[in-house]
Amino acid sequence: MPPVPGSSGGFHVVVRPTGVDVEVRAGETIVDALRRNGYRTRYKCRRGGCGACRATLVEGSVEYTAVISDVVLDGPSPAPEEHKCLPCRATPQSDVVIELGARDRIVNVFEALGCTSAPTHTTTHHSSQEQDLCP
Repeated sequence: MPPVPGSSGGFHVVVRPTGVDVEVRAGETIVDALRRNGYRTRYKCRRGGCGACRATLVEGSVEYTAVISDVVLDGPSPAPEEHKCLPCRATPQSDVVIELGARDRIVNVFEALGCTSAPTHTTTHHSSQEQDLCP
């Protein structure tokens, strides 16, 4: 499915089992889109080398801007019927549905801060101190 004209040129990613749905901007990784929207999932290296973020690719297609090892992508017990992806490096090429592993979870950090949307950053001219504010 091509990007919607007039949109940011991206696609949507849905994360199961929670149903979280975020827009992924053109060229943006799944992890970066989730982070931009206040969500955190398990990951470590953010370069596709450790496999900590590995998820099942249920629907859609992704590509990687760097070579990803099949061993890291498939994990220690490859299941031919399951397609895996590394959300830290995966850039959607269509709308995507991923499923987190049984021991993984997704957390909305903005909600934990009491925000209804992404915080904004402000700097007062009386101080060089930056403050995060919930809109």
